Amino acid sequence: MTASTISTPIRAPRSLRRRVFATALLLLPLLVGCFHGRLPARELYRLRLPENADTSPIQDHDGGTLPTATLAIVPYVAPGMYGDRSIVFRIDESEYGAYPNREWALPVPTMLGMLTEDVLRRRPITAEQAVFDPPSPHNYTYIWRGLVRELEEVDRGRDVFAAVRLDARLVRASDDSVIWTGTARVERRVPSPSMTAIVDTLSQLTAEAVSQLLETARAALLIPAASAVRARRPDAVDRS
Repeated sequence: MTASTISTPIRAPRSLRRRVFATALLLLPLLVGCFHGRLPARELYRLRLPENADTSPIQDHDGGTLPTATLAIVPYVAPGMYGDRSIVFRIDESEYGAYPNREWALPVPTMLGMLTEDVLRRRPITAEQAVFDPPSPHNYTYIWRGLVRELEEVDRGRDVFAAVRLDARLVRASDDSVIWTGTARVERRVPSPSMTAIVDTLSQLTAEAVSQLLETARAALLIPAASAVRARRPDAVDRS
């Protein structure tokens, strides 16, 4: 007689079954909410030039005038998470996330370009008014190109901060040569953190970062003009 083999079903350990059951209980309210349409409301925010932003003209320490030139601003480059609509947050220095229901009303590259145009309207670096995203930027004298390095809420324990870091370069459109590059980073604590307060602080910091970049960019534009003036000066008279 041949003995028959009885197979016994394999069961997960009791501790594992308990963890799975507990996780299902935690997720149950969320799943029920999804089926009943009770998802978190979608919130849209936008960076803007603050009313209290510094509107004074950029100081020219050499006493020169604005260079006669045209300036095109192209949309900023926003890599990785910054290119999505969701607002980015960071925990301490290295853990990143994004809000599922809190988004930018416009793409980040567009918002930053528009804000840069607003700052340049108040604090120009060329005689002609800068234009954001024109049809043919290479028809302008210079092109402003920006890159997002940081644009986020920062959570450090119980304290909430806003951080902005932007890189920028000024390019001569005729030969696509870089005549200036710069970076600016600003961070500030948000005293009474709410999403509105965080976005307001990000707007303020972005305006400050753009203004810092424009300050140094204009200095670079004035160097060739100052050199040309010095070259036109007559040589000193030889009194020997």
